[in-house]
Amino acid sequence: MNSMITTVWLALLVLLGAWCSYRKCRQIHPRYKVDEDDAYHAMTDRLFIVLTLGAIALFLFRVIAIHQSWRPLTAHVDGLTLLAGLLCPTLMYLEKRGKARGLSYIGYPGVTFVLLWALCASRWSFRAFTPGDVMKVVHLFAVYLGALSVFIAAIYGGTYLTVQRRLKNKTDLGQAKKFASLETLERMIVISSAVGFAFISLGLVTGLISISSLHEQRPGGWWYEPKIILSFCVWLIYALLFNVRHTTFFRGNRAAWLSLLGLFLLLMTFAMAHTFTDSVEHSQTPVQSAAQDREADG
Repeated sequence: MNSMITTVWLALLVLLGAWCSYRKCRQIHPRYKVDEDDAYHAMTDRLFIVLTLGAIALFLFRVIAIHQSWRPLTAHVDGLTLLAGLLCPTLMYLEKRGKARGLSYIGYPGVTFVLLWALCASRWSFRAFTPGDVMKVVHLFAVYLGALSVFIAAIYGGTYLTVQRRLKNKTDLGQAKKFASLETLERMIVISSAVGFAFISLGLVTGLISISSLHEQRPGGWWYEPKIILSFCVWLIYALLFNVRHTTFFRGNRAAWLSLLGLFLLLMTFAMAHTFTDSVEHSQTPVQSAAQDREADG
């Protein structure tokens, strides 16, 4: 179910996320004054905590007040809200306790992008999920938790490329302490990719089982639909990243670029899934229409 409260709530979160991203990125600007660092950084972190609590509260609000059922993911906006609500505290934990300094400089804009995506899914492209069994629920959670790992790996990859470029160009070397080392960032790319590989594998298996059980309602050749091909491409990329420690060819900046490519293909997969679902819902065969008419008359 769509809700205007959700749309307005998400719009406010997007504005707050954009402001936090601006304040965070300003700290690594060459003109930034070091003596403002402590107070400025603390205020930015407090604003991001407010953003985190707002995203979690919105997800709980939709589950308790709107859905009122045991299925928390009934629409695409729910999955994106869950993704943002999990991504925010994960970023704070990784940067404070995970020894991954500088992750927030890429992570804050990433969270803002997810919230903007959720806003679009709520206001302009709302899509409710069809009711299903436990397998469908497991599939949805695996997909969005896999997307969480993909976003984290891509954030690590973007941070790796940023640090590498700054070191190569010898730009603001005095601010290098704000970022983690390249070795740490590469190791975290591999770890987050391993978690993403597990969830993506689970999402692929459960998704194929769900689709195969409805093969009579699908057009012929469903197994080579764009969303399925792209899903396998994402799975293959993270299989490579998962084994990057055993090879030298995909290490370093190649692993970082692969993590960004995996995120791009994942976004394309979501787009194809949305497009294909709409086309299937509006293209029923005469036999299916007749069956629905008999059920309505009976």
